[in-house]
Amino acid sequence: MDDDDMDERLVALRARVQAKLEASETAKTTRQQVAEEELVVEAHELDRAVEEATFRFQAKVDELDQSDKSRLLILAASLILIGSILGMASGALILNGNPDDLLGSSLFERADRVDVSGIALEGGGNGNGVANVTIQLLNIDTDEVLAEMVTNDEGRFRFENILSTAMTLHVEAEGYTTVERDFIPEEAGIKPITMTAGEGLRIEEGITEDDGWTLESAVALSTVVGIFTVITAFVGFQAAVEVRRAKHYRRTQFLAGIALFSRGLIVFGPFMILVGMIILSISKNQFDDIGGD
Repeated sequence: MDDDDMDERLVALRARVQAKLEASETAKTTRQQVAEEELVVEAHELDRAVEEATFRFQAKVDELDQSDKSRLLILAASLILIGSILGMASGALILNGNPDDLLGSSLFERADRVDVSGIALEGGGNGNGVANVTIQLLNIDTDEVLAEMVTNDEGRFRFENILSTAMTLHVEAEGYTTVERDFIPEEAGIKPITMTAGEGLRIEEGITEDDGWTLESAVALSTVVGIFTVITAFVGFQAAVEVRRAKHYRRTQFLAGIALFSRGLIVFGPFMILVGMIILSISKNQFDDIGGD
């Protein structure tokens, strides 16, 4: 083998080695690029997976929170509705009640004996009390003196344990016109007596035996109360509907406040409506005009 052949073989060997080295380097670079791309893709997919998991978790939390708030609104609507139903029942009972029972109730019952008080005032608009005025209670038929006293420094007087029957109030003082008034003693007291300078007798119109609550007036009052109770109960029904709609918070609370006057079973109905209103105030952000979208 001559020198030329040896040189050619060495050149060919070097070329093959160089080619293998370049191929190895290219393969290495390619593998690195692929690995980096895979790493970038995996990181991007991981971030997206985390975001999706976070979104789903938050959506679940919001769903549970919305569910709890919806339950509060349902509870408030139920309480207002039940209270209004009780009010409707009470109104129906009032409308169908016996007026004689109403007349016999403590609302219209007049005590056999009462304490009555009053005041004697100076005429002319100054409103000062007149002292030492003689106040007599007379039998309305015989003018017999049943009780007597004089006013104090402020012009006030008070009779205790007076029979609640028609009698005459006789008011007399030196330098003033005498006043007489027929009345029936009541705990509410006597209308102020105006003392005017002069002489003579002034008879004032007062309460007579025929005054007071009659069957007709009791029926009228019972009807008015019953109708008012029924109307306010209907307003309560509308309030319950407004709660379920969750549109207007203030209007809903206003309607529920009116429903309090339905007086279902005296206190139970209004108490339930009041609790419903408190729950509404807690969950008011559920209404469109307060915290809705």
